[in-house]
Amino acid sequence: MKTFASALVLMTVIGVSPDLARAEDVSYASKESWSPEGYLLSLGIGAYRPDPGSSAFDVVYSGNGPLLLPEFDFFIYRIPFLGPLGIGIAGGWAGYKGTACLASSPPGTCVPSSDGAKFSLFPINAMVVLRIDALARRTPVPFVFSGKVGYNTVFFKETVGSGKGTGRSHGFGWAAQLALELNFINPRRANALDEDWGINSSFFFFELAGSDANNRAPVGDKLYFTGGLGLTF
Repeated sequence: MKTFASALVLMTVIGVSPDLARAEDVSYASKESWSPEGYLLSLGIGAYRPDPGSSAFDVVYSGNGPLLLPEFDFFIYRIPFLGPLGIGIAGGWAGYKGTACLASSPPGTCVPSSDGAKFSLFPINAMVVLRIDALARRTPVPFVFSGKVGYNTVFFKETVGSGKGTGRSHGFGWAAQLALELNFINPRRANALDEDWGINSSFFFFELAGSDANNRAPVGDKLYFTGGLGLTF
C-alpha cells in the first residue's frame, strides 16, 4: 500500500511539474524577455522655422512650418549597462506659405503683391545615436533617453508667382530625446509582438533638436521640436 501511494505521488508530481515550468516561463517572458534590438523606426511631427538672421523671411512667411520627420536607426553595438550605439538617418519636409512683397516696398516692410509665395524645406540628417535604455531594461521605470549628433543637409525650394528657386545648405546638427516605452501597459501582448513580429518595443517620444545648416543659405533652425511614435526591432 505504501509503495502504491508513493508511486501515485510521484506520478502526480511528474504530471504537474511541466505545467508549473510553463507557467514560470510565461511569467518570466512577459516581463524580462527582450530580444536583441537592431533597428529603430520612428515618425515625428513638429514645428520648424529657419533662423535667417534678418526680417525678410518673417515678413513674407508667418508662423512655424509643420515638420514631418521619419527616422531609421541601425544599432551597431550595445554598451553594457547603458544602451545601444548606432547610426541614424532622418529625412522629412517642412512648408510655409505667404504673400510676396512688391519690389518697391521700403526696406524692412512688405507691401503685399498679388503673387503668392511658397517655401519648402527637405532636411536630411545623418547622425550618431546613443540610446540609453538601462532604466527601462533593469528597473520598472519605462523611460529611455537618446542623444544624437551629426551632419544636416537641407534642400529648399521657393516659388514666388511664376518664379522658382532651389538650393541646398548644410551644417552641424544635434538632438535630445525622451521616450516612454509602452510595453508595461500589457507585457504579455508586448512579448507576443516580439516573438511573432520581431517588434521589441513601441514608444512615444518628444525630441528637441537644432540645426546649423546655414553655410549657403540660412535654412537651419537652432531649436525645434518633434513628437511621435516609434518601434524597435
